[in-house]
Amino acid sequence: MKTSTLIIVGLFIPFVLFSQELVTISGENQIPQIGDTIYYVNLNDFGFELQGIGPVTAKVWDYSSLGENEELKFWYIDPDETGIIDSFPNATIAEVSDVVPGYMFYATGDYYLSRLGSMDQDMYMNYYSDSATLYSFPITAGDDQGYSYEGALEYISMSTWMDIVNGEINIEADAQGTLITPSGTFENVLRIHVIESFEAQVDLGLGTPTTVMTLEDDYYYWFHEDYKSPILIYGITDTQSLLKQKETTEVLRYQPIITTSLNTNQKKLNLTVYPNPASENLNIISSIGSEITVYDILGNVVLRTKLIQNNLRIDVSNWKQGMYILKSNSGEKSDYIKIIVQ
Repeated sequence: MKTSTLIIVGLFIPFVLFSQELVTISGENQIPQIGDTIYYVNLNDFGFELQGIGPVTAKVWDYSSLGENEELKFWYIDPDETGIIDSFPNATIAEVSDVVPGYMFYATGDYYLSRLGSMDQDMYMNYYSDSATLYSFPITAGDDQGYSYEGALEYISMSTWMDIVNGEINIEADAQGTLITPSGTFENVLRIHVIESFEAQVDLGLGTPTTVMTLEDDYYYWFHEDYKSPILIYGITDTQSLLKQKETTEVLRYQPIITTSLNTNQKKLNLTVYPNPASENLNIISSIGSEITVYDILGNVVLRTKLIQNNLRIDVSNWKQGMYILKSNSGEKSDYIKIIVQ
């Protein structure tokens, strides 16, 4: 999310010059709900190229060869479970992750996700309204949105309060096309570009507030209508303070959703499996209560179990190398995925 770090080579070609149908993300499937768990995998950015190939209405972003690093998990709980809901009374959902400690609080609706604040043992941040909107749907290729906000930030260990001022968020659906990740190919993807910045000010007794920190974000999110949260995220954060040199943080991660399926039904799969191929452990994500069955190439049942939560890790290190078929039956429909053990 930083405006000065990224230089996009080439001319921007307006969407209106092309006859392709524009992609719209409705928001019906994109907003996390209480009980959801979303997995990401960090990618090595060696060879990463932001622009993609082709015009803005028919881009191809091929990231299939990027190397994978550690797995990440984000899960969503009732704000009442955090024990600090009094600080964010309007929150409808709280995010927990193994990336950073603490909680992020959101106000959500059918088609939007707005940040209310965050809290951990070191820092408390509160937006004064839900205008710090991260996603607002529906959004169509070529659309843009803008929001402003103010708030407060406290470094708890130092008992230091700062006012958040000049908060700005600019959102543009800047391209559409086909996204290829290490785990699958997704057509009709919409890329959303989000630029955000704010200043943190304190009263140092000089008569006027002093800006002691600035933050600039430049993030890109690749959305697909059928999947919750972005399939791919790339972004840069620049933080500048009076006491430190500028710090730059880069993020590149994707959801390991497998799109190779034997299911001819074109509705979205309620099933995610990774890594694939697998040699030690295989992670399965599906609806709670789904019956999971794995068959070998002769049709023999290798595994049958029922999910008591929406994720399961199984040890395949002793399985014979080769191809298997994994079936997830939720009672309403069955999804199938080909898996490889090597």
